[in-house]
Amino acid sequence: MLVPLKRERFDELIPAVPTSDQYQHYWGNANDVFRRVMVSVALLTVFALAYGRVTADGDFSFNGLALLTFVGAGLGSLYWMLAPVASAARRNGSLRRYEYGALWIAEIWDVFLTEEVLGREEKVDRRGRLAVDFNTESYLNLVVGDEVWETTVQVPMRRAYKRIEPGQMVCLLIFANDPNFARIAKTHSDAYLPQLRLWLGSYPFLRRDSFEQLTRYYFRRR
Repeated sequence: MLVPLKRERFDELIPAVPTSDQYQHYWGNANDVFRRVMVSVALLTVFALAYGRVTADGDFSFNGLALLTFVGAGLGSLYWMLAPVASAARRNGSLRRYEYGALWIAEIWDVFLTEEVLGREEKVDRRGRLAVDFNTESYLNLVVGDEVWETTVQVPMRRAYKRIEPGQMVCLLIFANDPNFARIAKTHSDAYLPQLRLWLGSYPFLRRDSFEQLTRYYFRRR
């Protein structure tokens, strides 16, 4: 079932300002935070030195260049905290650029696993022979569809996904630039399985509480 959404609802489900889940996704681990802090320190130092040189003559009136370096120092000092916001907003924008979105309620037709090679590492053993190690990860693939459309949802395999079976319902947003959805974009949002109350996706595009409420509303109407 395909349910076109009004733009107001579209913007509510995929907000321009990132949600806490989206911010947390890009917050990263301790090493990511440390790297951002180091960048902030470097930016603050560079702009502070530049501001000092601009105002070296003792004129503290905010001319254009002084104001620019002052603002740059302020933003640079906050880079460690603002970078996840910018990354999440840019990720949301990749879907918000479409003019139309629709709730798609489909059925899981097939479930299968694949192994994806993430990288390779070459080592030389004690005998001087080259050994190649491949870094792989298991991915769960769901073939989902209805009479309107068909696509494959692929996510890294997790223990909770073992409950997923063909015949279960799946809900997600799909996108197009024409109101009739004659040409549906290949990109889609993260997916929700209402029967299992389970989310699938590498990134939480959707405001999940609002989307769950939306799916409950349409399931009651069926």
